[in-house]
Amino acid sequence: MQRDVKTLVFLALLALASAARAQQDPMYSMYMFNPLALNPAYAGSLDQMQAVGLFRRQWVNFPGAPQTGTFTCHAPLRNEHVGVGLSFVNDRMGEMQTNGFMAMYAYHLKFSKSRLAFGLQAGVRNFSVNLTDIQLSQDNTFDAAFGNNLSLWNLNFGAGAFWYSDKWFVGLGIPHLRNNILSEEQFNTVYVARLRTHFNLSGGYVFKLSPTFRLKPSIMIKHVNGAPLQADINANVYWLDILGFGLSYRTGDALVGMVEIQLNRNFRVGYAYDQTVSGLAGNVGGSHEVMLRCDFGFNKNKTITPRYF
Repeated sequence: MQRDVKTLVFLALLALASAARAQQDPMYSMYMFNPLALNPAYAGSLDQMQAVGLFRRQWVNFPGAPQTGTFTCHAPLRNEHVGVGLSFVNDRMGEMQTNGFMAMYAYHLKFSKSRLAFGLQAGVRNFSVNLTDIQLSQDNTFDAAFGNNLSLWNLNFGAGAFWYSDKWFVGLGIPHLRNNILSEEQFNTVYVARLRTHFNLSGGYVFKLSPTFRLKPSIMIKHVNGAPLQADINANVYWLDILGFGLSYRTGDALVGMVEIQLNRNFRVGYAYDQTVSGLAGNVGGSHEVMLRCDFGFNKNKTITPRYF
């Protein structure tokens, strides 16, 4: 397959195997609307079932740039202390692709004005690279190192904690605990491409500005060994719990604008646009992200307390 960026996968694999490692997990600008993708302890934190679909296309002017699709679903059980959830993610970059399936379990402790949840998740991830689709030269010179495609399944686990009320939240999510090796052929090599443990610390608060307006600042700090610490700093303003506008700054990377609309009792849609401000600005273009969130109450006669996270 003809590609403008013919060695993207090879360079990315070298980066994964090197000491100068970058963050490997998918990036989300609208992380505050889909916490389950980052923290299993969020499962069952609402009074209803919730499903979220999100698609992100990053760096639209750059061939082979990342594209991410994710779906999550969670609900409390009739035992109100327990929540369960499921997630699926498809993350693509050039000829590389990762598919992950996770099942979540969370236990919620009730206090007078807040709840504290602890969550676990387990599932499988498939990492694959279509090496044979990479054109190495104009005359299609064969290289044995690119003669076979790579596909590897790994079992992984995650954990998290989530402390929350109707007005604020603090959470720590570790989506995967095992540092899976990404190639079976690298077990005996010095430089090994492997998945690294990521930590996501987040928090937010909802301020009532007036009877019609709410302000929700939030922050997420991301850490992975070998990469710079990164923070997403965000503020959203809501009008009548129907329309929301937000701005974010991702340190060293991008400015983000977002909008979300509550279509009816069950459905909410959102859109975010990232403008790169790093050294890549002007070469890769912006990034687009769309979200659809569906809330389904168990009892239509029950009043659901408005939640902004």
